[in-house]
Amino acid sequence: MKYMIHACPQRMWYVEEFLVPSMRDQDIRPDEIEIRCDTEGKGNLLSCMESFRDCGERPGGTWHMQDDVIISRSFGADTWAGDSLVHCGFGCRNFGPSMQEKGTVPMPFMWYSFQCIFIPNKIAGECAEWFFDQAVRRSAYETKIAEKRHDDWFFRQFMLERHPDDMVVNEMPNLVDHIDYLIGGTVINPLRRIKVNRAEFFTDGYLVEKLERKLKERNNG
Repeated sequence: MKYMIHACPQRMWYVEEFLVPSMRDQDIRPDEIEIRCDTEGKGNLLSCMESFRDCGERPGGTWHMQDDVIISRSFGADTWAGDSLVHCGFGCRNFGPSMQEKGTVPMPFMWYSFQCIFIPNKIAGECAEWFFDQAVRRSAYETKIAEKRHDDWFFRQFMLERHPDDMVVNEMPNLVDHIDYLIGGTVINPLRRIKVNRAEFFTDGYLVEKLERKLKERNNG
């Protein structure tokens, strides 16, 4: 199994001190974890698409994770080798679409799930090819591309255009929770109106409370 953590330099302390150790505690091997840190400041959109292009050259699939999540107590067991479907491990009511659509659903009901999502490498490669060959040339996308973010939005547009009839899996319960508010807040969208965007179906809330205590201890020296 492969896990790719998409990170920015400001969050590497959390990735190295908390996220990766929590994955190792669940028997995920070091060689299964790849950290893609945007050290060159390309922005999460371009760095994401470049990573998708690399994934397209590999067999199988990859669990893509953001640097501001906490994993569930059964994350290692629940993230198996995958199949030919996209699996959404995170769902947030503030991101949409409808949280009523759970389990295996038609692609248009796919959650915005870039906090944790399994993407078959073939599909990731196709998305990168679509982005670099077509999306970057469309005037309708100029503003979003200039903002250097919206990677989840572009993936959704790609799926709607190229894989509209696919089925996807909205995982229940959610595999991760979103804890950016505990580690400095959002990095890519500081103007976001709603500052706290938690997983709708994360059932291990006590782990978030435990992490909050550990972070306070760290910050207090």
